[in-house]
Amino acid sequence: MERKGTNWNRIGLAAAVVLVPGGFLLGAALMARRYRQKSVGDSAAAAEAHEADPVIEQTISG
Repeated sequence: MERKGTNWNRIGLAAAVVLVPGGFLLGAALMARRYRQKSVGDSAAAAEAHEADPVIEQTISG
């Protein structure tokens, strides 16, 4: 039995099986990275605001 042409259905299925999970992993990694950077930036900004505000220092120590 001789095949004619390219079997695009199999190629499409193989691409989906290989590429889609990789896309999900890449997306999850980028999202985790963004949230990690955002949380580090927020905590750094809060620490700077805490050091710059003398009222907070008096309330905590007093």
